[in-house]
Amino acid sequence: MEAVRIGAFVISAPRLYAGIGLLVMIIAAEVLARSRRRRAAARASDGPSHDARPAAGDGQGRVVGAEWAWTAAIAVLVGSRLGFVLENLGFFVREPVAALQFWQGGFSPWWGVAAGAAVTVVGFRGSLPRLRTALLPAALGIGAWLLVPLALSPADAVAQRLPDLSLERLEGGSLDLAALEGQPVIVNLWATWCPPCRRELPLFAEAAAAFPDVHFVFANQGESREVVADYLAERDDLTLHNVVLDQEQRIGQRFGSLGLPTTYFFDGSGWHVLTHVGEVSTVALINYLTDLRASTVER
Repeated sequence: MEAVRIGAFVISAPRLYAGIGLLVMIIAAEVLARSRRRRAAARASDGPSHDARPAAGDGQGRVVGAEWAWTAAIAVLVGSRLGFVLENLGFFVREPVAALQFWQGGFSPWWGVAAGAAVTVVGFRGSLPRLRTALLPAALGIGAWLLVPLALSPADAVAQRLPDLSLERLEGGSLDLAALEGQPVIVNLWATWCPPCRRELPLFAEAAAAFPDVHFVFANQGESREVVADYLAERDDLTLHNVVLDQEQRIGQRFGSLGLPTTYFFDGSGWHVLTHVGEVSTVALINYLTDLRASTVER
């Protein structure tokens, strides 16, 4: 499962799972902190004989709260993005502004986990009793992040190939998608009314020119020939080849597309190996193409 629809919104599934993990950690930390405060208040009012077990504290009589969890969550988000930037430093040195375009995706979660752990350890300043209070919420958060995808992914998912569909070309004639097998194929679902689609089209056009050994197909969803032709004629900065009209949105129906833009990646044997939901960033597309051409993308 690459995306999840919540009402009118389509959310990238990996980001949703990470968000659930962080939320579980914060909620668990808040619940435990409130429980410790109630126990401390009960001992203060009823005397030391009420409960011989001490509430987790900082060694100075103060009960440890859940502030560390909020700080750790921020560190996870920032660390994940910084880790991704470091992993692709060559690109971001050339395009430093792109490092701030986090809404396009690009996070390395284990860097974030390391950053969150480091900030938590430093925040507790080596006090073992205080550090122990973070272990259960952190474990629950990581567990939710890793296990929720297993619970939501369909057990009967079947690997798919390039669909045997013949689509009308914008310039006339037809394109048989299955006939493209033999080279990697990228199929981008887009529409003229979709702002992120319009933003990413020039990136795909540049990639198509730079990677002639990869077939790029731009499948417009549900619009007429006139609308598509007029839009592309107005874009002097955009030259697209293999524009096809999928007026019945058959590709999206075949693969269960939840929204636009959506991009499907197929290896040279015609197997569907990857789906990217939402606007793709330059560095993500470069990484996808590198792995696709090297046949290192796992389906």
